[in-house]
Amino acid sequence: MHTHFRLVFLTALLASFSAFAEQSPVNIHLDMGGGTGLDHAVPLTGAAIKVDTTLLKSVLGPVAPQIEAFGISTFNNFVGYLDQGAAFGAGIGVRLRLFNDEKGYLFNPGTTHRGNLWGSWYFDAHFAYGFAKVANELGPGFDIGTGYEFSLVEALHIGPVVTFRMLGPHQMLMAGLSVSIGAPDTIPAEADFDDDGISGDADKCPDQAGPKETNGCPIEDKDKDGTNDKTDKCVDVAGPKENGGCPWGDKDKDGVLDNDDKCVDVAGPKENAGCPWGDKDKDGVLDNDDKCVDQSGPKENAGCPDTDKDADGTVDRLDACIDVAGEKDNKGCPYPDTDKDGVNDRVDNCINEAGPATNQGCPEKVKQLVVITREKLVIKDKVYFDLNKATLQKRSFALLDQVSAVLKQHTEITLVQVEGHTDNTGVPEQNLKLSQERADSVKDYLVKQGVDASRVKAVGFGQEKPADSNDTPAGRDNNRRVEFNIIGK
Repeated sequence: MHTHFRLVFLTALLASFSAFAEQSPVNIHLDMGGGTGLDHAVPLTGAAIKVDTTLLKSVLGPVAPQIEAFGISTFNNFVGYLDQGAAFGAGIGVRLRLFNDEKGYLFNPGTTHRGNLWGSWYFDAHFAYGFAKVANELGPGFDIGTGYEFSLVEALHIGPVVTFRMLGPHQMLMAGLSVSIGAPDTIPAEADFDDDGISGDADKCPDQAGPKETNGCPIEDKDKDGTNDKTDKCVDVAGPKENGGCPWGDKDKDGVLDNDDKCVDVAGPKENAGCPWGDKDKDGVLDNDDKCVDQSGPKENAGCPDTDKDADGTVDRLDACIDVAGEKDNKGCPYPDTDKDGVNDRVDNCINEAGPATNQGCPEKVKQLVVITREKLVIKDKVYFDLNKATLQKRSFALLDQVSAVLKQHTEITLVQVEGHTDNTGVPEQNLKLSQERADSVKDYLVKQGVDASRVKAVGFGQEKPADSNDTPAGRDNNRRVEFNIIGK
């Protein structure tokens, strides 16, 4: 019962230490030291080379198969022990390492490795056979040792060791220093020195943090844009990962980068995602400025159709009186009728005296010879001159008096052009001169009647602008005329 309990306890102990098994596949140990014989108090020196493997640790846990070769020497004056010389031997056994110190080091420059600095305690035991010069001097036996070692750097350990050895008739106790080397160097499966979440040999850069996709090595990112240089198409220029680490371009040079530009080949404003504004109703007003994208309208009305509320022919945006019909040349407002005679002031020759429309709004006591239109003062009679002269005949005075009266009342007419015309009889140059002189005579008369000279312009056209045919006397008579054209209002 007690034997069974001890077996179970030993199995559990070994299992609990399995995590601390040596990590290197092959471990080489050099033990050096001195001691004494126990059957004869003889000073001894010796060394042993031990080689073990952890390749079977999945089965054996912390127990590693081990072989050894050793040598022991004594001094010549100790006659009768090891035949006054040296003995050699070999053995096979196991090594039990209770702690794994390969994740902590006393000295390891250039790394950030950290871990157990308490060292490792181990036991080893071997069946051995010793050879000496004298037959039967040594023979079969065993040794058992224990030691404690510290890691200097990765896979290099050093520490004290004590070994009891029994070979043939001799028993020896030796102590010294053990140096161990792991080959090849490995990292403990649970070690994560750079805290990057990748442990053991899976971390190809154990002292530099890096992501899993690069096996724990830091990403090389020359332009610091978050894209690994191996996949970065623009290693010297920062750019988003979705564009291969290159900055977005602007193919159409519209200021909208191609990743946001819905029309990369055609320039357009940022507000329309880099696309040019359209003109859905084809009215010349782009949709971004058009308040009626489905109806054509002028730019002045923000792309909406013009309306004419009072139906007077003047669209509302230009109509100063949108609820009252009026004249187009009066901004859509009706002209006033000061004398209330039904003739609006614009065409009323007598603004302050009532009269019928048939007499241009003047009392019938004086027949009106002047009609006001938008383009001219139409005269119902002629201006008469002496033959081939610019002298006004008296029968023209009544007409010209009415012209001057109209101009004085209608100050909105800022400039009237008095035009002199002739027929084609005679020399053209003389006709031109005569027409100019006659126009000047009319202007002078109007000015004398109180019309401001700046409001009258005299121009002679000679025979250049006939109003009728020059082939008949009546036609030529019609061509000899004076006209009053309104050119300023």
